[in-house]
Amino acid sequence: MKRQTLVRHCLAIIVAASLPLAATAQVGDAAALFPDLQGWQKDGAGETFMPENLYEHINGAAENFLAYGFAKLAVQNYANKKGQQISAEIYFHVTPENAFGIYSSEKPLAGNYIAVGAQGYVEEGVLNFIRGAYYIKLNGFDLGTEGAGILKDLGERIARSIRGEGSLPPILATFPEQGKVPHSERYIAGNYLGHDFLLPAFTADYELLGKRLQLFIMKTDDEKQARAMLARYAALDKGNPAPVIRPGCLTVNDPYQGSVRLCWRGSYIWGATGEAAAALIDEVGRRLDQR
Repeated sequence: MKRQTLVRHCLAIIVAASLPLAATAQVGDAAALFPDLQGWQKDGAGETFMPENLYEHINGAAENFLAYGFAKLAVQNYANKKGQQISAEIYFHVTPENAFGIYSSEKPLAGNYIAVGAQGYVEEGVLNFIRGAYYIKLNGFDLGTEGAGILKDLGERIARSIRGEGSLPPILATFPEQGKVPHSERYIAGNYLGHDFLLPAFTADYELLGKRLQLFIMKTDDEKQARAMLARYAALDKGNPAPVIRPGCLTVNDPYQGSVRLCWRGSYIWGATGEAAAALIDEVGRRLDQR
């Protein structure tokens, strides 16, 4: 328990220290995003949580949120004369990529997806969605058959109050549609493929001819960083510990993942795990060239 508490506090300090000034200014606006809702009243004053005390609200899940650049949580409860209640949570994650990352780590693969914000889904008494750098979670209690409509109304009002882009991260469009498992796109903040030196990765799962694979895309700062990371990863292949690292594609026999096909051009590294389809990898490269 003490170890978990120490890890949690260390993550909170790192996240808080790494927040840019622009993000710090946006953090203060989260509570202002709660709209009025006809027939409902805001039930008490809202609450706010920062990286250092997020565990007080979502103990056991805080580390995952902190890993995705969590900066602030604003919570507001609503109630009506029927005794029904809604809890609205607005998580600010600094960048749309981080917001998508935490959302994608919780969203179901086969869910009831709806057009709220950039993307959302509903379950009984629940509506979760993202817009920009915000992840919004709505929970209704004793709402009955009207619950989905009430939560969608509140969600749309919150979404309209958030400035900026209302779409998913554009890089997701780089993944080809052929064979892609619907709603399988993710953003992995760290330890992709089980290696802590690999940068965050966008991923999507595929099924082709009865075989499963995962495409991934990583964006580095520059060619120098890309080369260094690729060289370190390629060195894991004991059968070819000193490969020539140059722009193009290579296959690495990862001791944990098996055969992994990677390509490098400019600041992008992309590829596939599993039984890779060369045509899909090539298509990702063509789409990246158009960015």
